Amino acid sequence: MVGALGILEPGGDLVIASECSEGIGSPHFAEAQRRLVQLGTDGFWSSIENKPLADIDEWQTQMQLKAMKAGRITLVSDGLDDGAKAMTGIDHAPSLGEALARALQRHAVEEIAIVPEGPYVVPVAT
Repeated sequence: MVGALGILEPGGDLVIASECSEGIGSPHFAEAQRRLVQLGTDGFWSSIENKPLADIDEWQTQMQLKAMKAGRITLVSDGLDDGAKAMTGIDHAPSLGEALARALQRHAVEEIAIVPEGPYVVPVAT
């Protein structure tokens, strides 16, 4: 999510298509995500901002907050059950086509950026 922030317009939509074949992730990450959903973005940030050390895998949720503050995130994945999807704290769409249609309708634009292999690419707006 963070890798695409350099090209995401403020308030824009970030659509992630991911298999999530390993589920939600480690138990530590799942706990951080549970807290995010329970406390909300501001509450989660407040709970970590003065900590001298992060909990294990908590930093990933902190990075997700950056993306959540920048725009709307939608996940398209067949690899998560409904409980795990709820723990992500972001929107979900049943298909990539549906997610893109929603984003294009919200912004009334005809241009999108596609970042293949997201974690391995650093997109730059020109």
